[in-house]
Amino acid sequence: MMKKVLVKKCLLCFLITLILLQSGCGNKKNAPELYLDESIPETPITIFTQNEDVSNAIEDSCRQILNQDKNTNIVVYSDSASFYAEEGLSYRELLLKRLSSGTADDLYLIPAEDVLEFDEKGYIYDMSNLKCTENLSQDALIQSTYGEKIFSIPLSYTCFGFVWNVDMLKEYNLKVPTNLEEFLNVCETLKENGILPYGANKDFALTVPVMCAGLYDVYQSDHASQKLASLSDGTTKISSYIEKGFSFLQMMIDKGYLDPETALNTLPSREEEKNFFAEGNCAFICALYRGKAFEGYPFEIEMTPLPVLENGSICVVGADQRLAINPKSEHLDSAIAIVETLGKTKTLDSFAKNLGKISSSKNATAPDIPQSDSIIECVAGGDQIPNQDFRLHFNVWDTVRELSQQLCEGRSVEAVTKDYDSRQAEEIALYGK
Repeated sequence: MMKKVLVKKCLLCFLITLILLQSGCGNKKNAPELYLDESIPETPITIFTQNEDVSNAIEDSCRQILNQDKNTNIVVYSDSASFYAEEGLSYRELLLKRLSSGTADDLYLIPAEDVLEFDEKGYIYDMSNLKCTENLSQDALIQSTYGEKIFSIPLSYTCFGFVWNVDMLKEYNLKVPTNLEEFLNVCETLKENGILPYGANKDFALTVPVMCAGLYDVYQSDHASQKLASLSDGTTKISSYIEKGFSFLQMMIDKGYLDPETALNTLPSREEEKNFFAEGNCAFICALYRGKAFEGYPFEIEMTPLPVLENGSICVVGADQRLAINPKSEHLDSAIAIVETLGKTKTLDSFAKNLGKISSSKNATAPDIPQSDSIIECVAGGDQIPNQDFRLHFNVWDTVRELSQQLCEGRSVEAVTKDYDSRQAEEIALYGK
């Protein structure tokens, strides 16, 4: 983990004083006296984030917006950890321990898969009365609301899609597919020529295709609200839809369109995964939409929604970098003040631009990247699949990920689907109050 000071007005004065005093002792000269304005007490606020890029973006934003009225002296510290930990605990494990300790951070980024549990344990502050919630796009607001609570302000918005090696497809007279028939033809042609089509990782690269192939007819239905309500209260079993998704993943495995062993040993968004694709070992990968997803490849690429529907494509979308307030914060007013300022439309647009992502504001601005036109058009069209739909009283993203990994380990479609039905019933009993 990395400790980092973001706004450090008083701390900087203290360090300068300390250096000057130490240098004075060395030459036996009196150090000059520095005036420290202590009329405005320092208010330390801690934020726990998932990576350094996010910390840097928050740093830039805080530097521009805090303490402008000269009546506050908020000092912001950020601490970060990797979502997947190579050593020690992961971000989610550390976050849970910190919150349960009673001395947790004032602000933290809440993973979508932890919202139901955190709400049950009282770790979520309801932001419904904050003015900044009015700045969110409708999609971002929906994905930040559970029950009657707005549990976070997403600092950006994102989606998941396939990134294609367009040059490789052209070698075999193939085009980037736009529907299921074309997709299967591309995969089969590549396999026949000794090329692994899909370079999947163990996380969202398994989860996203299963959700797209399994849940599309919930979200693209004229009766989506009724279907979601029926799933949420358990009237409809999740297997009614998700079995198609697990069967799609099993088909990819059986036909050799992905290597399950390689997938289970590949962490997402790491250099190893990027290098595997860049070196021509596969034709496409799954990626989170951001500026970095398009950088560093020696061939033409294109990012698209998933062409897994008979009549077209679909993608998984999500509010991203969800900033939550610890309701037990000792400096709750200052924590709220930070969220209000970070949640301004201009700040949200700037934050997303710095990370190369889609803004969560009503402007919904996106980077101008021609290679991503089709997936941005898909997102803008609506009716996409949220990575976690909080109208449901059970987990989707986390559960689909775990069961997809089990499928890659050799468990049957029937077994994982039955397991999901059981989890759905258990979680509705726990969370569906």
